[in-house]
Amino acid sequence: MEQARGRIRGKGMRVVFPEGLEPRTLQAAALLHAQDLVRSVLLGPVGEIRARLHSLGIDTEAVDIRDPMHDPQTASYAATYEDLRRHKGISTADSVAKVRLSHYFGALMVNAGDAAGMVSGLNSETKPFIPAFEVIRMREGFHRVSSVFIMEWPQRVLFYADCSVNIAPDAATLSEIACATAQTVCSFGIEPRVAFLSFSTRDSARHDSVDRVKEAVLLTRAAAPDLIVDGELQFDAAFLPDIARKKSPDSPFANEGANVFIFPDLNAGNIAYKITERLGGASAIGPILQGLNRPVNDVSRGCSAQDLADVAVITAVLACGEQVQPTG
Repeated sequence: MEQARGRIRGKGMRVVFPEGLEPRTLQAAALLHAQDLVRSVLLGPVGEIRARLHSLGIDTEAVDIRDPMHDPQTASYAATYEDLRRHKGISTADSVAKVRLSHYFGALMVNAGDAAGMVSGLNSETKPFIPAFEVIRMREGFHRVSSVFIMEWPQRVLFYADCSVNIAPDAATLSEIACATAQTVCSFGIEPRVAFLSFSTRDSARHDSVDRVKEAVLLTRAAAPDLIVDGELQFDAAFLPDIARKKSPDSPFANEGANVFIFPDLNAGNIAYKITERLGGASAIGPILQGLNRPVNDVSRGCSAQDLADVAVITAVLACGEQVQPTG
């Protein structure tokens, strides 16, 4: 995270927060301002937000505030949304109603280039997935949006995918998740070492789900021949070189363990990241959405103000579009 902060510090990038009245949002905005990381754009009633900032002792000049109900851009954004959803037969009135919802307004801000990215999801009704799919849309070459959690300890960082979007991915989707995650990892200057996880290591068990993972590995190698990738592997064989040398001695992880873990389905990924966070003591940053034209990211409803600020930093890094030489 410190490396990520250094990438964006002083650039004045704008990140929009749809939950502008939430105390955690206000505290995150203060943290981001104090470190000169991003310029926070808070959505909601201007007077109420200013009053809450004042009550918390936060400088109102540290943020921008926009009210989707009365903003001068609401009509323009509604016209854009109507054009984007015309194929669904949406009316002008319905478009205006959608844009007055803060997470839709925020997505349209990002789409228009009025903000570098958006962070949302503190409340169930402001989860950013549908606005992202409808407004931001997928990058060329991607067929699915996926997610990655950044699992951080003082001594290491790992990447878990997909833990929040794709419930039962087929082999092609697993491969796309792996390629998208590798790109995300590279954006932080880290060399991705990608392991496809299973309850089997190198045919130690036979099952359709194992075959799906093996097929995904082959597809990934064909799509990204320079990527360090292996599977199917149990977690210990992917993470611990001494176990890899016993179970899969020809694996690239026999010398250095993986740092990117592709889970076979959402059950495995979601359970694993929560166990890693709660029992393993990791900070879970994310989920970071992948495959979109512009960065829009979700947060856990139980996240802290610091977690929210961290996801805003990640969002700004992803918006930079800078190519960083991997550090290994």
